[in-house]
Amino acid sequence: MNTLQLVLRPCPQPNPDGIAEFEMAVGTTLLTRLIRPKTNGTVNSVRIPAAPMGFWIADNWWRLRWEPKSGVPSDSWRMAHEMNAIGHGHAWPPVTIWGDRDRVMLVSRADPSGTAGPVRFLANAVTFVPGSDFEAAMDQLLEETVSAAPTTDQIALKAVMEALRLERSNPEHATWRRIEAVCGYGPDEAPETLITQILDLEAQYAPADVEEAVAAAPGDDTATTLSTSINQAASGATVDFATAVRLATSNPALPNRFEPWVMAEAAANALRQGVGQPTRPLLNARLAELGGISARHLGNHQPAGSPYAIRLGGKDRRQTILLTARWSHDRRFQFARAIGDAIWSNNSSLGTISSIATSRQKFQRAFAAALLCPESGLTEFLDTTNPTDSDITEAARRFHVNEKTVRSVLVNKHLMERRRLGEPLSDPLDSSRLEELADAA
Repeated sequence: MNTLQLVLRPCPQPNPDGIAEFEMAVGTTLLTRLIRPKTNGTVNSVRIPAAPMGFWIADNWWRLRWEPKSGVPSDSWRMAHEMNAIGHGHAWPPVTIWGDRDRVMLVSRADPSGTAGPVRFLANAVTFVPGSDFEAAMDQLLEETVSAAPTTDQIALKAVMEALRLERSNPEHATWRRIEAVCGYGPDEAPETLITQILDLEAQYAPADVEEAVAAAPGDDTATTLSTSINQAASGATVDFATAVRLATSNPALPNRFEPWVMAEAAANALRQGVGQPTRPLLNARLAELGGISARHLGNHQPAGSPYAIRLGGKDRRQTILLTARWSHDRRFQFARAIGDAIWSNNSSLGTISSIATSRQKFQRAFAAALLCPESGLTEFLDTTNPTDSDITEAARRFHVNEKTVRSVLVNKHLMERRRLGEPLSDPLDSSRLEELADAA
């Protein structure tokens, strides 16, 4: 992964407002590259007041580091994650920051040509850095904001930084704050009973597993929702993913620098090779065998009430599964995702299959797509570089998947234009395109 570089250079004195040149980059990607009106060429930094940035980072540190992105962002989420929210009459980099467990995403959206304002930001980028690197870079930046801030703000900045340091150094306080952030709350905003309930769940299951479910259905009822879903899953169908996990991980693991979908496709291909079906469709009976489940569970069912599917159990206990989809092709996809989750988590005791955009969920989706609709088998069946909608419908029937899965495979392999996913793009670098890239990263 690339490293996060944050540079703050105070402007020459007299400088009563503490204005500084701020440069932000991930590896060689400059997120603060911009054009100022009536100047030639570009510059790599933006002039901002140091103190407001320091207060914003300190106040939102836990949410920036741990709160994932889910669905349409709320106003509260945007105020805590979008640098534009700092305000104070200055232009801020259009960078959005959010946590993804072991890494942190940083997405920049360029200002459209012709934008009126003091500057026009130029960087369109979807980037991520290791969480530990993010923490170290932010700590250094906070120290620099104190030095660059007006004397009147320095005492207050040091106070909030010291409070943050004490929270982070105390394991119990840090755990509490992390859970608050995953639930979508700022410090001391979450109901105490909610955090206590989640802590009780984390005593039974791995914190990473619990918080993946919490992020999928945040809010005051998230712990109750998870407990109810676990009870439903406990009486679900018995499964055994041990053989599938062994076959999928038979080759040396890919380095962590690879994107989740790269590792997912490698695991799916290894599993297909292991069962002797590298390209052919996996019918319900064959797919069910991969999890030791009856094929009838992959047929049409009444939808379950849980907001996510669940894989429950572990290495030394009975494993069960709760599928929530109604139609067979969607249940097959959920089941394949559950296999992928067992691979990702090394068969941990709790895995949720949801719509959020964490690395774990992206791995599941990419694994399921590659397992059920492998690129080589799909292209061999289509036998064309320009498939029609009818071709895609027939391919979906052959591989027993949703048509969107076929389209996604073709788009991700650059065999079909992304607009045919159903959302035409007027500009290949517009914000909707960046949202798609961020969801895939």
